[in-house]
Amino acid sequence: MMKEEQVPRFAWAVVAVFWFLIFSYGANWFAVAPLLKDLEEIYDIGGEESHLLLSIIGLFVVFFAWPAGRVVDKKGPRASVLIGSLLMVIGFGGRVWLNGSYLEILLATSIAGLGLAWLLVALAPQMIQWFREKASLAIGIVSSGLFIGFGTASFLSPYIKSLYGVNAVYKLFAILSLISFLLYLCLGRDREKVEKESPRLGEAFRGVFSTRNAFVYPLIGFLIVGSTLSASALIPKMVIGSGFSEVWAGTITSAMLFGSALGAFAFPYVASRYGVKRSSLIVAILATILWIMFGFSSTLLLYILIAFLFGVFLQASWPVALHCQETEEGVNDRNVGIAASAYISISNIGGALLPVIVGSVVGRGSGASLWNAYLVILIYLIVFTVLWGIVRRR
Repeated sequence: MMKEEQVPRFAWAVVAVFWFLIFSYGANWFAVAPLLKDLEEIYDIGGEESHLLLSIIGLFVVFFAWPAGRVVDKKGPRASVLIGSLLMVIGFGGRVWLNGSYLEILLATSIAGLGLAWLLVALAPQMIQWFREKASLAIGIVSSGLFIGFGTASFLSPYIKSLYGVNAVYKLFAILSLISFLLYLCLGRDREKVEKESPRLGEAFRGVFSTRNAFVYPLIGFLIVGSTLSASALIPKMVIGSGFSEVWAGTITSAMLFGSALGAFAFPYVASRYGVKRSSLIVAILATILWIMFGFSSTLLLYILIAFLFGVFLQASWPVALHCQETEEGVNDRNVGIAASAYISISNIGGALLPVIVGSVVGRGSGASLWNAYLVILIYLIVFTVLWGIVRRR
């Protein structure tokens, strides 16, 4: 009987510094989320322009995931992470000085936005290098950092702004990004040196998409990311429409984001133990049921509890689907970067497209339009559940 390969202890150091890097990115990204109204007043802009400071980052991921995948396949995950983290530091650090006009702050945000794809695409390949078949848990742990960063910054930014001003928010989180970059520079590494000839693009794609599952997993990511961002935008409007304050609306949205972090963190272990398809199908069904319950809730405690659990079950299978995409038949060490690129890029197309559909249905955000938008998200969740149902995997 062959002895099971042990995970090197240093692998957990790589997980820790990568988690902190992803956390720092999420925190810098969503540090402006509670300040959009302030930025509209400062720069005399409307809601569409202010929301672009959040959404433009996801749009860059769609396009830059592909070159990031080629770098991963040719030079290894660490090279991709260093490119992405350097762009993060330059862009988010640049907000400290480039904030005299809306175009300046948009430019700084765009530079940082160029970096996210390079981080996300490298995540699964680097964890697979270190953990082999046990990589699902590590991918989930690192992925959780993004949502913990979202929730932490959304909670802290208003307090920092009220005490020290908007620029203090930029400075604090820029320092965080620099520290995380330096830590990864010192401790983040690939398990083995990658210097190999990558396959031609057509050959790489044929290998990645050689099974039916390979087409389904990116669509699952598309719906998870799109539903998460759609719900995080609609929930505050629903809560305020029920008579609660903006503060409580923000708290309930943060509860959902922290729930998302917990789901991404914990669920890969559950899926590896009890089976990917069965576990993922159950959490998809639970997320759908919880969304239905949220629409009929009326008390503050129920809103918070259901939003948290909804986040847990909605986001739970995102890292699992990513790991499945990376380990599907036809994916190997020569095209693993392209596999990650496909999943990350298509996921973020969902993040860019599906909230826009919901937003167009909401309109001015009252009465029937809110209910119709709620139903649109319910449709997303039903399709998401059906997709897990057709996956062919244990």
